[in-house]
Amino acid sequence: MGIKIEDLPLRLQAQARAQLAGQQNPVSRIQEPEIKNPKKETFGARHRVPNKTELEYQRFYLRGKDARYEALTFRMANGHRYTPDWVVFNDAGKIECHEVKGGYALGSEQRARLAFDQAKVEFPWIVWVWAKKSAGSWHIAVCREEK
Repeated sequence: MGIKIEDLPLRLQAQARAQLAGQQNPVSRIQEPEIKNPKKETFGARHRVPNKTELEYQRFYLRGKDARYEALTFRMANGHRYTPDWVVFNDAGKIECHEVKGGYALGSEQRARLAFDQAKVEFPWIVWVWAKKSAGSWHIAVCREEK
């Protein structure tokens, strides 16, 4: 006792015929993911890379430290998430989170600053660093745990 393709609704008939013919399903809402670079691994979490400003900051200010790009994401009480640009793990067991901004004042900078300030309040045992490059120079503000 089997099911005939003709017994299925028209939409499912088209899907079944397309799969039997070895074609990509033209009716399905979920299609196979497009692999742009077969050499690059595309599974799991997204792999982001630092921009030029973040790389420059790493070269000059984080040299020789165990600095990892977007290594932690903080889930805050207000339901928002915040991922700092650089997370530094030092030998003493302290964690430093560095947020790096360039000279262009984008709309995302205000949102990042709000999230940064909220994370500072909720995770006071972490050293928080806000670094902004403008007019070719760096302005760095370090917020440490108060004793």
